[in-house]
Amino acid sequence: MRFLVTGCTGFIGLHLTRQLLDEGHEVVGLVRTPGKLPADLAARIEVLRGDLSLFRDPDVVLPQVDVVVHLAAVIAGKDEAEYHALNHAAVLDVLGALRRQPWRPARFLFASSLAAAGPTVGDAPHRESDTTAPIDPYGLAKREAERAMSEQPFPTTCFRPPIVLGPGDPATLTLYRMARRWFAPLPAGPPQRLSFVDVRDLVRAIITMAQEPGAEHRVYYATSEQVITNRELVRSMAQAQGRRVHIVPVPRFVLFVAMLVATAFARALRLRNQLDRKQYEQMTAPAFVCTSEALSAATGWVAEHDLDASTAHSVAGYRALGQLPA
Repeated sequence: MRFLVTGCTGFIGLHLTRQLLDEGHEVVGLVRTPGKLPADLAARIEVLRGDLSLFRDPDVVLPQVDVVVHLAAVIAGKDEAEYHALNHAAVLDVLGALRRQPWRPARFLFASSLAAAGPTVGDAPHRESDTTAPIDPYGLAKREAERAMSEQPFPTTCFRPPIVLGPGDPATLTLYRMARRWFAPLPAGPPQRLSFVDVRDLVRAIITMAQEPGAEHRVYYATSEQVITNRELVRSMAQAQGRRVHIVPVPRFVLFVAMLVATAFARALRLRNQLDRKQYEQMTAPAFVCTSEALSAATGWVAEHDLDASTAHSVAGYRALGQLPA
């Protein structure tokens, strides 16, 4: 099969592109910064040079492919406007460009997020039939983009991963570095319950969903069925590095003040904010838990890697990249 992958130089995109090539598929990769494309991939994919603004061009001609996987997004935006522009409006641009082509993809896959559903209420995990209630601008933008899928003249699949663990992710790298220290600050109160998925399992899920037959518009969660807590996550990250970590509870109002200060400084200095409303709301919610029962029933896919296997694989990968010390 022939795939067009946006965000192919990102965390999930690199893992997906390598796996597709290893399985004998062809990949057209949208590449904004050629220097970010590893040498082992540059010679094996067809490069589509540009960023998401490319799809706003009414005359853009896209290479014909079987499947489009839209991964490109902003995880830590400068403000709410950037979340909307890149995680909602840009998705509409991609869909519009595809509708203008003389060909149609067999399926369009959109990387949404568990954040589009919002926090879990009670003990039951999120299912695809549940009402969505996102609480932050990232989740709101993803949910709005999801709503456009059923209007397309080609089959679509929205997949909603929770936390994705694996080497190469700059967001979780911060957590691994924090876990190396003897203490780790986390929100005070009951531990936050979380779902997660190993990037290797998520890549398998994406390829499985891409090959699903039929013309229906689908939504799936793609997650491990192991439910963890934020404390277990940090402790596993420390253990994978041969360390022990002490959890330091931080009162919610202290985090709120820190979020306000970080936001003000980021705006004044025009810096990327690492503790904005999105991070604050996600850190202080009681739970983000989902189940992949629907995806497993439809395709037979199941996650294979548990938490400790995922963090051990991540640490080994970060060390190979020189991002964590041995």
